[in-house]
Amino acid sequence: MRNDSASIWQIADESVRRLQQAGPVEVIKKTEVGTPDAPGLTDAPGVVQNLRLSTTLRGEPLELLQSQVYLGMEDVKDPSKRVVLELVLTAKQSQLGQVIADFKEFIRTVRPAEEAPAQPN
Repeated sequence: MRNDSASIWQIADESVRRLQQAGPVEVIKKTEVGTPDAPGLTDAPGVVQNLRLSTTLRGEPLELLQSQVYLGMEDVKDPSKRVVLELVLTAKQSQLGQVIADFKEFIRTVRPAEEAPAQPN
């Protein structure tokens, strides 16, 4: 739940700043999704950002690619309430091709739950 007025773009920027505390981060691409101007991956409005992370594993340098998807969903009964979902895939470049299609398919399934019909007493 986000109770502030931060935009999805600002929330994505926050993630980059958090990751930079651990090491170098390069934003490769940042794209709006789920809007009339940028439909496709999801129906919910959001931002996809692709990052290159440099870190170490057992003292050896390691480069990782990360795809972050931020989706904003408002409460239909109270638009002042919203949730921002953060969906993340991290992989080595050599592994990315094996998992990215599944990640995209997973993202397409993320949506608010249908309201359950009232149960008779």
